[in-house]
Amino acid sequence: MKANLRTTTQLRPDPGSRRLPASGNTALAASALIQTALGVEFILSGLNKFADRHYIQNFSQFVASNPGTSSGILSGLTKGLVLPNVAFFATVLQFTELFLGIVLLLGALEVGRRRFSGRFGREHGYEAPVALVGAFAGLAVAGLTLSIAILMGEQLPTIMPGRAFTTAIPVELLIVPLGVAVAWMEAGRFLVLRHQPVRVVVSAAPQSIGGSETNRAS
Repeated sequence: MKANLRTTTQLRPDPGSRRLPASGNTALAASALIQTALGVEFILSGLNKFADRHYIQNFSQFVASNPGTSSGILSGLTKGLVLPNVAFFATVLQFTELFLGIVLLLGALEVGRRRFSGRFGREHGYEAPVALVGAFAGLAVAGLTLSIAILMGEQLPTIMPGRAFTTAIPVELLIVPLGVAVAWMEAGRFLVLRHQPVRVVVSAAPQSIGGSETNRAS
């Protein structure tokens, strides 16, 4: 009788050491920096509205005085819905900007956390939902800012002598592609986090396999 020792491959999950995604950490870190800037921008914009004692009155004047209210694709909606309910929409805008800023900032911090190794950078089950909410927040930021740009009558960037000492692209139009980029990045993270297979580690373990063999006579 003799036992044959066979080396078998043992697979076991190792969620603690798993980091997502497998590549592109530098690109994600750069995207998180953009997302942080957008988050801070919208948080401060929302807080500025809360700090303005005459905010509703100023909001009404802002909407009524912009060229997009009298003409343009949003003029009918603005005159028929926003101005008659200006206090409601002013309040919604306050909370919306603050909420979107917080969501974007938390999402950026989560992306940054995953760039670290060890326990601090471990994967958690909440990451996929957070990434999905961040994607919707990026789209909301782009849509909200685009509507404001249309309301203000902003034109597409071109060569203008009057902008020699200001930004060539209006800030509102500049935020739109940044919001879309954040939404794109977060949507990609959501798909990866949702469908990421469990990483396994391979370990060689001896396995004793008993068997009865008849010794051959010489």
